[in-house]
Amino acid sequence: MILVPILPFVVIFILTETTEAQSVTQPEDQVSVLEGSSVKLKCNYSVSTSPYLFWYVKYPKQGLQVLLRHTSEESNKGFQAKLNKDESSYHLRKLHVQEEDSATYFCAVSDTVRVLTREAEHKPPETVFEMFL
Repeated sequence: MILVPILPFVVIFILTETTEAQSVTQPEDQVSVLEGSSVKLKCNYSVSTSPYLFWYVKYPKQGLQVLLRHTSEESNKGFQAKLNKDESSYHLRKLHVQEEDSATYFCAVSDTVRVLTREAEHKPPETVFEMFL
């Protein structure tokens, strides 16, 4: 059996024209699962208004891509995520992980206020081991 490494990172967007910061937390540094099994990547958020949440994916030797956004209930490549406002979470799930799912996954949040100026702060876990199959 092949272990499929899934590497979550934390991405925080701070909107400079608002008084409170929005943030996301992904508690796992690295997740490895057997091919064919299911995976759940946790994403908890904190916002002062209604959130816009996204999952991004970065496959080896490719650029960052939008995987899912909470405004759409569609799945993408077998991945699904459901916004739970009561728990302030937007967890990513896939029932049958394949080798080609080996990638780095980012959860991101933005508020509903449209602002022109914004800064992104990338906070990787203290230790990250990228494994490419």
